[in-house]
Amino acid sequence: MMRYAFVLAMLSAPVPAFAQAAPVDGPVTVEIVATGQVKVPANRFRFSVKLIGKGADDKAAEAALAANRARLVQALAAKGVREGQPLEGVGANPLASLFGAFTGRGKPSFAIDAAEGNEKPQSTATETVFFDAPTRAAATAAGSAAEANGGKMADEVIALLDDYVGPTRRAKADALAKARAEADAYAATLGLRRAAIARISEKQDMVAGSMSFFLELIGMFAGKQGAASDSVTVNANLSVEFQLSR
Repeated sequence: MMRYAFVLAMLSAPVPAFAQAAPVDGPVTVEIVATGQVKVPANRFRFSVKLIGKGADDKAAEAALAANRARLVQALAAKGVREGQPLEGVGANPLASLFGAFTGRGKPSFAIDAAEGNEKPQSTATETVFFDAPTRAAATAAGSAAEANGGKMADEVIALLDDYVGPTRRAKADALAKARAEADAYAATLGLRRAAIARISEKQDMVAGSMSFFLELIGMFAGKQGAASDSVTVNANLSVEFQLSR
């Protein structure tokens, strides 16, 4: 019975009791995966407008669509809103790469409207055009201009950055600082003093990368009201290998 009581006591012991390791001579190699994060005020707000044009045939419908698009682009340009442009430095940011791919104009699609009575069938051309506004207010105000030119603005306005290079580097620096703090904690637990970086890798762990992506995605669409919606969260994952020694 005493033996079983001892085992139960060990199992019920708080976790820190198992974290106390005896000092070792070293050196010890430890690899730590850390996620760094920075929040940056957005300077680009992307939205889309679905435009249509109608005509007797596809050619006429496409011409009507082009006219509506030209008027809309001109009307929004007067308000400081331009057609969507590529983003800089999105290669290391999957979420920015995803939304950065939706730029400019889509390819028109065509459909034939069913005729009623003696009316002739009409062709409808549909196209999605992406725009970048300097502020969320300017993006929201574009809805009326879209409707005036045969279009409908989508509900989502996505906060983005002109350039992701600098913020991504800052996120990496944050990840490195977090990894070093964990390495120092390992060293203290093992009775060692020095944690030197031996290797850094930017290769993404599939699970950690997916979780980071979905958390960013949720943060992008959550809380559309308020200052938080006007900030862009940039994450960076690093795998850092440390050499622990005395």
